[in-house]
Amino acid sequence: MGEVLFPEKAGVLYWAGCTASYRVQDTAKATVNILKHAGVDFTMLGTEEGCCGSVLLRTGQRGPVEKKYAKMNVEKISARGVDTLVTACAGCYRTFREDYPQILGDLPFEVLHISEYLERLLKKGGIIFEKTLPIKVTYHDPCHLGRHVGVYEPPRNVIKAIPELTLVEMAKSREESRCCGAGGGLRSAYRELSIRIAADRLELDALPTGAETLITPCPFCVLNFRDAARAYGIKIKVLDLVELVSEALRI
Repeated sequence: MGEVLFPEKAGVLYWAGCTASYRVQDTAKATVNILKHAGVDFTMLGTEEGCCGSVLLRTGQRGPVEKKYAKMNVEKISARGVDTLVTACAGCYRTFREDYPQILGDLPFEVLHISEYLERLLKKGGIIFEKTLPIKVTYHDPCHLGRHVGVYEPPRNVIKAIPELTLVEMAKSREESRCCGAGGGLRSAYRELSIRIAADRLELDALPTGAETLITPCPFCVLNFRDAARAYGIKIKVLDLVELVSEALRI
């Protein structure tokens, strides 16, 4: 048997999601490090974690999710004795928070995006930003987290809690935020168009703020923005919210 990295049962389960597990792994690593730093009693499904089905749902392929994935995933999570599911993926969050209850009814655990959970930890003193991070950042609202579910303030409150960090809002933010171009199956079907949309968001909205870093709490957005910045030579750093928090905590 291999080494057991996480307990069999815990109060909190961190759902990493496909994109953070395979393509933007720094997001998953940062999330785990933060939860450990805060002393959270948490576990993960590891190799038992499958896909939440978000992309299938967004592209109209509801059958597999309704017939298989939703029930299977909830059963796996519930078997760990979990009270709260936390995910750092906006797409997974919207799926568990909005779509699964429509398919299965009320879930037997609370669903929180990592930004909401971090805000709770800050209020309880579970994490404390003791060192300064004197940088100027701007924040991008992911579609799944913002317009779809209405989570706008928790990630901003976490960012604002970092000493000497300056948050500058883009002209189009919150409900008016432009899409990064990665969702709804667009990146899979039309990759170049998807990256061009991300480049427009960076050039038209992010750069005019004068921020050196764009923060967003969604691995899809992070991946697409980084690809766009590279493809079009746009000089701005892109970080996931958890990467920013990890940097601020020096962990």
